[in-house]
Amino acid sequence: MAVKFTVPDVPPLACAGWRFLLALPILVAVCRWTGHPLAVPRAAWGVMAIHVALTIVQIGSFNWGTALGQAGRSSVFINVHPLVVAPLAWLWLGERMTGRGLAGLIAAALGVAVLVSEPILRGGGSLTGDLIVLASGIVFGCQTVFQKKTFHRIPAPTMLLWQTIGAMPFFLALSWLIDGTVVERYSHQAMLGILYQGIMVSGFCFTVWMILLNRHPAGQLATLAFLTPLFGITFGCLARGEPFTWPLGLGAALVGLGIHLTASGSASARRGASWEDRSN
Repeated sequence: MAVKFTVPDVPPLACAGWRFLLALPILVAVCRWTGHPLAVPRAAWGVMAIHVALTIVQIGSFNWGTALGQAGRSSVFINVHPLVVAPLAWLWLGERMTGRGLAGLIAAALGVAVLVSEPILRGGGSLTGDLIVLASGIVFGCQTVFQKKTFHRIPAPTMLLWQTIGAMPFFLALSWLIDGTVVERYSHQAMLGILYQGIMVSGFCFTVWMILLNRHPAGQLATLAFLTPLFGITFGCLARGEPFTWPLGLGAALVGLGIHLTASGSASARRGASWEDRSN
């Protein structure tokens, strides 16, 4: 929603750059408060560069796709990331997956198919925007597992700080080259949108997400994404007058069900593993 309110007056890539600039002092304060270093160890510079590149691709594609499409639909497509995290965490991190989790993947895939088909069948939304945000969700899922895998080399707050430092100038420079500006015109709604994205999303929410990801299994955090599409669709309809259609409702319900089944399946697997460990 904040992106949709911002992009009429601020180009999508510049929107990402400004939000990261606002988040920087918050992330420095978090590193100081938690006692984590501000610098990345020299041996991990290569890994950090990959994280920065993933952040640029993920946030850039999300803002671009959301600018082309609708806020409610984007909130659904970006939240396919838990369905990417679940199998990757099983393969790469050793987290267990159950039949319930597999059923969740199938339900969410059907929900995405319903949503993607709507612009073709009914002319609603933007197929291009939907596919771009869907790609962003997939990248976010891959990035989440890679972050979890490398936290032992780069602490979570330090990683988030340098992702922000690396991505911020890139977005502003690229927006200047492509759009010829980093601000089309000033408006109160655009400024409020950027403030919300910088302080609440990149500053507060991303920090909490990274700290939780460092402490808990990646699959478990999928539960946190369950409510996001519901809020996105509701606010999109109420605040922006976006239409609520039956494919949107059905697709969102299937994706939500899929995320819930995948997350609860991961929780069941962890309980089973814990019981086996105690039995042994």
